[in-house]
Amino acid sequence: MKSLFIITIILFTNTLLCAQTQDLDKLYNKARTRYATGHFEDARDLYKKLVKAKPDDFVFNYELAMLYFHELNNRSESIPYFETARRVMQDTVADLFNYLGQAYQDNLQYDKAIKSFNQYSAIPPEEGVIRVSVKRYIEACRKEKQRLAEIKSKRAKASAKGVEVINLGPVVNSENDDLSPLLYDDKLFYTSASTFDYVFNEYIRKPYVTQYQNNEYQEPKSLIDVPYDKALVLDPNWHQQITSFTLDFDMATVVYENNIWSIEKKGQNWAEPQKLSRKINRSKDNAYAALSGKGDRMIIVLQDRKTKQYDLYQTVKKGEGEWKEPVKLNSNINTANNEHYPYLSADGYTLYFSSDKPGGNGKYDIYKSQLQENNEWGPAIPLKAPVNSSGNDITYKFYKAINKAYFSSDRDGGFGKLDLYEVIY
Repeated sequence: MKSLFIITIILFTNTLLCAQTQDLDKLYNKARTRYATGHFEDARDLYKKLVKAKPDDFVFNYELAMLYFHELNNRSESIPYFETARRVMQDTVADLFNYLGQAYQDNLQYDKAIKSFNQYSAIPPEEGVIRVSVKRYIEACRKEKQRLAEIKSKRAKASAKGVEVINLGPVVNSENDDLSPLLYDDKLFYTSASTFDYVFNEYIRKPYVTQYQNNEYQEPKSLIDVPYDKALVLDPNWHQQITSFTLDFDMATVVYENNIWSIEKKGQNWAEPQKLSRKINRSKDNAYAALSGKGDRMIIVLQDRKTKQYDLYQTVKKGEGEWKEPVKLNSNINTANNEHYPYLSADGYTLYFSSDKPGGNGKYDIYKSQLQENNEWGPAIPLKAPVNSSGNDITYKFYKAINKAYFSSDRDGGFGKLDLYEVIY
């Protein structure tokens, strides 16, 4: 009788395990189908269920890691799954070490990256299989590690050297465009095209926020994930730039869908965004706007329909809160070339902007103009090196209270295309 009971238990257990295996097989086939048909987020969720059911399964971990690495463009999230796959694999998969090395490199874990690349190189190649050279990755890790040390050293010595331009580093700067830095209380807002959207098949420029703490900039957060301030995000899935704040941070300008919007703060919360009138948004491409400290004046960018060049215009707020017809700034500011990315000082008497007119250090250079007694803008003077460079230098913001400025540039030595820089005066 006892033997019959044991046999029954064994048969029941085998049946249960078989059913569980079949369920996992069905789930796995569904995950692969969603992956193959481009439904990557659905596939991710299914693979997570598989990993939860079998945490030490090589295939589940490796394929989820590859999904994060390639299609979801989130190498940081791929690391723990690659690491698990590496730990449990029985047959050596050389490519795993290459991909894990790249993921480590993207997350500034340079020593781990170099070790993983060296492990990849040490694996004998299989016959007929082409292996890539990882020497360039190893060299890039060493250079980036050295540049990080140089940034820290520059920052430590900045106060003794006068004007110093310092890259914000790879924690903030991505491999694509990072621009429009804005101080907001003790936080730094900026726009980044760091995330690839597979639905639109392009990198989307979205607002992010970081803080400077413990002598370094912290890991950025998407603004949509920040309480209160997420109301500044008009659309979490599309291009947007926050271009200016008033001095008291009670009003902001936002460029969304080629139009300028304003958002006012009501108490502790941001109100509904308001698209500005056709007087302001009359250009096909309203690319930028800058509020004065009091919020009573605004410099905007309008594109000339005939020349296709950008010019700067000023509009003033009426007593009832509406904006007057924009007036083109004088020839001290606007030229036959492009004038773009304006910024008004807190008191409204200094205008900074970028222009690609001849005579500068490079492509777009940063210029400065003072408001004269006749209410006209004076001569535009280019900022000196090391602020202006041989590259594009744009979206400059100067903060007199802390004697610092922030801007974006694609000069040599950056971590991506347009990088954010800090100027310590």
